[in-house]
Amino acid sequence: MKASVPKTSRDDRRSSTRWSMNALGRISSRPTKRRGDHIIKVLDCSRGGAKIETMRPLSPGDWVTLQIPKSRHALLGGRGFVRVRAQVLHQSYDRQGELGGFVYGVRFARDRQALVRYAFSRILPWGALVLILGIAVQIGFLKSENIKFFWYHPFVNAYGLLVSTYILSRFILAAFYRPPEISSYEPSVTVIVVCKNEEPSIYKTLQGIYRADYPPEKMQVISVNDGSTDGTLAEMHRAQGDFPNLDVIHFEKNRGKRHGMAAGARKATGEILIYVDSDSFIQPDAIRELVAGFVDPEVGGVCGHANVENARANLLTKMQEVRYYVAFRVVKAAESLFSAVTCCSGCLAAYRRDYLMAFLDEWLAQSFLGREATFGDDRSLTNKMLRRWKVIYNSRAICTTIVPEDWRVFFRQQLRWKKSWIRESMLAMQFMWKRNPLVAFFFYFGVIFPLISPLVVANALVIPVLKGHLFSVQYVLGTTLMATLFGLVYFARYRNRIWIYGIAFSFFYMFVLVWQTYYALLTVRKNHWGTR
Repeated sequence: MKASVPKTSRDDRRSSTRWSMNALGRISSRPTKRRGDHIIKVLDCSRGGAKIETMRPLSPGDWVTLQIPKSRHALLGGRGFVRVRAQVLHQSYDRQGELGGFVYGVRFARDRQALVRYAFSRILPWGALVLILGIAVQIGFLKSENIKFFWYHPFVNAYGLLVSTYILSRFILAAFYRPPEISSYEPSVTVIVVCKNEEPSIYKTLQGIYRADYPPEKMQVISVNDGSTDGTLAEMHRAQGDFPNLDVIHFEKNRGKRHGMAAGARKATGEILIYVDSDSFIQPDAIRELVAGFVDPEVGGVCGHANVENARANLLTKMQEVRYYVAFRVVKAAESLFSAVTCCSGCLAAYRRDYLMAFLDEWLAQSFLGREATFGDDRSLTNKMLRRWKVIYNSRAICTTIVPEDWRVFFRQQLRWKKSWIRESMLAMQFMWKRNPLVAFFFYFGVIFPLISPLVVANALVIPVLKGHLFSVQYVLGTTLMATLFGLVYFARYRNRIWIYGIAFSFFYMFVLVWQTYYALLTVRKNHWGTR
């Protein structure tokens, strides 16, 4: 016989009074400076849970505490207020928030088991922190072996010591990172989206921009169609019908992303230029967060934070989800402490227009080794700005972006990125020594390590096996510990199972992607896999 369904699980949802109201809410499991009371709109409530809307983004597994009238609570009734804890189950994409915010389904903590889950969720980040510290100590112990036996293999041991110090320093510095404080500063902005053949996503991208929590009279939006051969232009015109203020620039033939970015900049009227990739979707407060960094007149660029939109699609996207988080919240956060972020991601980045226009023509005409530069546009633009101005990162200016789900597309993307890294690193080496000595030290070592690492991997894992010996167990153990460190940093924030794929990506990088660096060096003059 099938087990009977308890009446409260099905009947109560149908018979209980449904209601909607504004409730005072607290994000319970995210210890940040901005944690505190926020107005959360309860859109649809029943005995077991509700749909809520909040202006702050949440993640599945997060907890919120709602302060609602007892008269509205299905179990209590009476006067006064009651604090109800609820866990976020999922984000609702099937409806738009009434306030233009984020809509989530939540489940009330109605029994002891749910309250235990709540307590456990509060403890987990601290447990992850303890593990992170323990792994750091273990890595330090392993590196003591490099010192003890240094002269047996001086090159390998020196590399091991330096690269471990470099990586651990990123985590230590990132722990001291704080995003810019929100202020009343509201400059005029121009949001520019350049795309080719992005029919499935361009409307959603533009729609998200117009839903931003920023004064409409201070916001200009420009969309550039770079010679698309699908329905991208039609989607732009559809968006233009819904948002009449949208400016559309149409290139009959494909000219490249860089030319589209320049065309948008020339037509822009805003003090701040904000570039959004055509497959990225900003959160409502992203523009306000970005402009907060420009209160300092020395700041020329601000990089936003990108999460993976299609993170759960397959193995590849799950690995990229952890990699993206670490690349932004650890690497860029560490660089931002010194106002020297080396690459403002094309997903979401902002620049002071006056500063950018001063070198726009030079950037547009950039060449490398006698060839026109047709990839790495965002890194190149950051490099130009970094020569004279501060470039920072804001972890609260958030967007989601679609990453490759196909391995071939992914490898092509990585090759582009490596080529632009090689080119722009060579150019940045000419001026980075003028900045803070610590910044220069980490920058130059960050350039050297990826070039040496394939040789180290070969020496530790390939050559011994070819000679009939065992590969370096110590190297594999050290790599495993470092990989676990990356995964735990992600877990401390999101507390889901995807963190384990951070370990998988580290080994994937060591055995596969590390070798692509040399291929990128040999083919750096080839532009056939450019951005557009």
